[in-house]
Amino acid sequence: MDKTIEYIIGFLLHNNPALAPHVGYTADAAQFGNYSVVIVSSHFFDDGVYGTKQSEPELPLLTVEGIPLLFGSPKIERQGSTLVVYADIVASTYFLVSRYEEYLHPTDRRDAHGRFLGCESLLGRAGFLHRPIVDEYSDLLLKWLSEAGQKPVMPPCEYAAIYLTHDIDQLTYYRRLRGFVGGVARNLISAAGMKKVLKSLSAFENDPAYTFEWMLQQDALVKNSQSLFFIKSTIKQHKFDYPGYNLKGKDFRRLMALLRQSGCKLGLHASYASGAQLPLIISEKHQLEDALGTPVTMNRWHFLRTIQPTDYEVIANCGIEDDFTVGYADRIGFRLGTSRAVNWINPKTKETGSLRLHPLTVMDCTLSNSEYMNLFENEAETRVCEIIQHIKQHNGEVVFLWHNTVFSSLETDYHRVLYPQIIKMLNQ
Repeated sequence: MDKTIEYIIGFLLHNNPALAPHVGYTADAAQFGNYSVVIVSSHFFDDGVYGTKQSEPELPLLTVEGIPLLFGSPKIERQGSTLVVYADIVASTYFLVSRYEEYLHPTDRRDAHGRFLGCESLLGRAGFLHRPIVDEYSDLLLKWLSEAGQKPVMPPCEYAAIYLTHDIDQLTYYRRLRGFVGGVARNLISAAGMKKVLKSLSAFENDPAYTFEWMLQQDALVKNSQSLFFIKSTIKQHKFDYPGYNLKGKDFRRLMALLRQSGCKLGLHASYASGAQLPLIISEKHQLEDALGTPVTMNRWHFLRTIQPTDYEVIANCGIEDDFTVGYADRIGFRLGTSRAVNWINPKTKETGSLRLHPLTVMDCTLSNSEYMNLFENEAETRVCEIIQHIKQHNGEVVFLWHNTVFSSLETDYHRVLYPQIIKMLNQ
């Protein structure tokens, strides 16, 4: 537990490791004089409290200097040369970045896919999901250290990284037997539709799902960005894992050549089934590595189906180093309370691992789907702009997800228009 507390304090210090000895986390008044800033520990981690409903914050949340506070009180006082802060931003940060709330509620507040709902989360119910309040805690701690006579380096107002990510849920619409038959059935009375179906058979690039070149052109407009593509390697486990694609087929090989030539990085799109049957991830990872001929160290679950925070032990132990799953399907925003990559914390053991969780803040279907936010295009653009501003202000990572199929000529949503607008925002 001590190492996890040290990690959280270091995370809040945001590239000011030398200041760690000047920050105390204790309720023992006899130790206050040893530090420049003391964060008085609440009872969150106490035996008999941790892991029980007694450990949950109550709504409405208090605030400290205008920032929502999960534990402690807004009281701040000076004792000699020490600034004593009763706002327990350490426990508040732990609660959010460890997904402790989801650990405490293993079955309720979930949708039909077993996913924890953003609208049912603490920050969702409190109305703060759009704010990276852990990053705001970082700013507070650095401010308090400055008031206590230290000289912290404030983070720059710029992106730490820009990851434009894409899940290949569907490689083609019509260039497989089931898709072809379905396309013919839907387009029997449409000459134009039938022409589109038949044209796709002549070349991979003619299939309506082939929007990859356009996507890469858009992504390339963003300076210092990285395009990531997550690839499925199973088709047999669950109905939501269909359609699959042939990792040894010529269409897949041609696409991989294009992505590699464009400097993209490739990761595993772990199956829907593996969200509940975790050992499947190991075999899926090996299948993808065999197809690509390179190690796979990145993951994102299909349907964002990460069910329990403790599930990450499996992918951490099979060689995955970076995960890009942790965002809500039903709401955009900061599921972990931060815009920065954070090491996985197992809320069951309170231990910190080396696996990095990159917070996914915006997904295409979250904005437009009727069962999620159901936003009009102008509303979606405004909300994404707000997220971008927060990320840049706190030197965070942009992690956005758009699928190749939403840009297809068969789709009626606004993403082919919205995505270039987002690209422009990231360059401003």
